[in-house]
Amino acid sequence: MYIPETRSAIVLLLAMGLVANPAFSADGSESQVAATPDASTSAEAGANWGNYSGASATVFGNDVSVGAAQQSVTAGYELGGTGIAGGRVPAEGAILTATGHGRPIRFENGIFVYPSVLLGFGHNDNVGGTKDNRVGSNLWVLRPELVTEIKTHGGRYTLSYLGNYGHYENSSSDDFNHHELWMAGDNYFTSRARLGWGVGYIERSDPRGSTNRVSSAEPDRWHAPVVRALGIYGAQGAIGRLELETSFMQKRYENNRAYTEVADVDLTMLSGRFFYRVLPRTSLVFEARNTWANYVSTAAFPGDNSDLRLYAGLTWDATAKTTGMIKLGRAYKSFADANISDSSSLSWEGNLRWSPLTYSTFDLASSRTPSDSTGVGDYVINSATSLTWNHKWASYVSSRVSAGLVKTDFTGVDRRDNTKNYGIGFYTEVGYRTRVGVDFTRTDRNSTIDTNDFKRNVVMGTVEFVL
Repeated sequence: MYIPETRSAIVLLLAMGLVANPAFSADGSESQVAATPDASTSAEAGANWGNYSGASATVFGNDVSVGAAQQSVTAGYELGGTGIAGGRVPAEGAILTATGHGRPIRFENGIFVYPSVLLGFGHNDNVGGTKDNRVGSNLWVLRPELVTEIKTHGGRYTLSYLGNYGHYENSSSDDFNHHELWMAGDNYFTSRARLGWGVGYIERSDPRGSTNRVSSAEPDRWHAPVVRALGIYGAQGAIGRLELETSFMQKRYENNRAYTEVADVDLTMLSGRFFYRVLPRTSLVFEARNTWANYVSTAAFPGDNSDLRLYAGLTWDATAKTTGMIKLGRAYKSFADANISDSSSLSWEGNLRWSPLTYSTFDLASSRTPSDSTGVGDYVINSATSLTWNHKWASYVSSRVSAGLVKTDFTGVDRRDNTKNYGIGFYTEVGYRTRVGVDFTRTDRNSTIDTNDFKRNVVMGTVEFVL
């Protein structure tokens, strides 16, 4: 392991900050900055190769302005359908800090740096997500990542940068340059009291076809500073545990302003969760979460609103084979505009993992939640279900198969969309530092309004390097 001098560490940190500075930078998609972690496989202790569900990064701040319907059409855009370019499995004991993978560069002052890079090449046969006049194109993607970690005085702190740059050979107007810069800390005050916090800056874009705004010639680019904090009180194994969480996100669009100005929004979230242990590895969970969406433009529709969710459920880690959490309750949508009726609807969130073998896992995720309109209807209700199977066939060979369905009901208009997603991928590790893979994803949206139907197939080959 190479151990540079302290001066070199300082230079590297400064350089990292300059690279990710908003003055130099620009889904999903899938918030949705933090994708739900899935199973990971490892060629060696400390390596963190993994397959992950959802988009490559989920937006912190509980972005109710982006729903599952929007996220469902972005497979391939962020290399998040079945690829190896996903969120990272959280480090053991981490609350909100980032996780590096591979072997770190260790500096003499205790700083660890985890660099990695992924290169992808493939083909997207429907870049714009349209029913007619489809445009296909080869796609190049580069995803550099750098995580800097330091542990001191009972705390863990990280500074991380994640880039995602894509170029379409036949449709350069759809090129994207995404950036995420995060500074985060996990503080452990006592065995009972813990605090995680994060400050970030995000630059992304909504690919064409992923919203119901007027279609433009290029993706809608946006940026957002984000802050988040999560406080936990309750020791591991205690009868009761309390969590309080808050976040703020200021989302601003940069182009196509004739249509995107009304989507500029400030999102403030506050939530509380209480866990009550009823069995050694099973707890009841009660949660109240409210998100206030304050739109900058007075012409925004549906405009300012609050999204309150009240849940009761169960979380368990009953055996080495089964873990999960299920929350069931109501979602209340309240609008400042008196012409839009407030709503109350059934809502749930659930994740279940079954590991019949140490090298094989099945992940089932399901949710039913409301989201703000992106141009059609007063708001939408998304019902999403996905099933993913990760399997390790040999020491260095693994696969991933996934299937998902998103049902989107538009209120105020006669429209309903069903979006199906399928994916399959195979990966092999070449030595300790390189992983190659090939992925295929298919998206098929069927709408009651025929012009909104579309199909998309994406094939990608990837190679990822770590130290």
